[in-house]
Amino acid sequence: MEGIPTSSEILAWAERDGVDLSMLRERLRLTPTERLQRHQEALALVEALRNAKRVSSRASSRASTDGAV
Repeated sequence: MEGIPTSSEILAWAERDGVDLSMLRERLRLTPTERLQRHQEALALVEALRNAKRVSSRASSRASTDGAV
């Protein structure tokens, strides 16, 4: 029976399997506050994109309704 793999072993397996760990390492260098700020910025971007899609969708449906009249 084998023991539980160490985190070093897991990371080595991931790298061997082609996982790019550079972004993970870069993010772990940030403080928790910096990570939270980046998360909030990404979330704000996602929300802005969703809102833009909704507005665009409404404009498209209005245009098709207006053209049908």
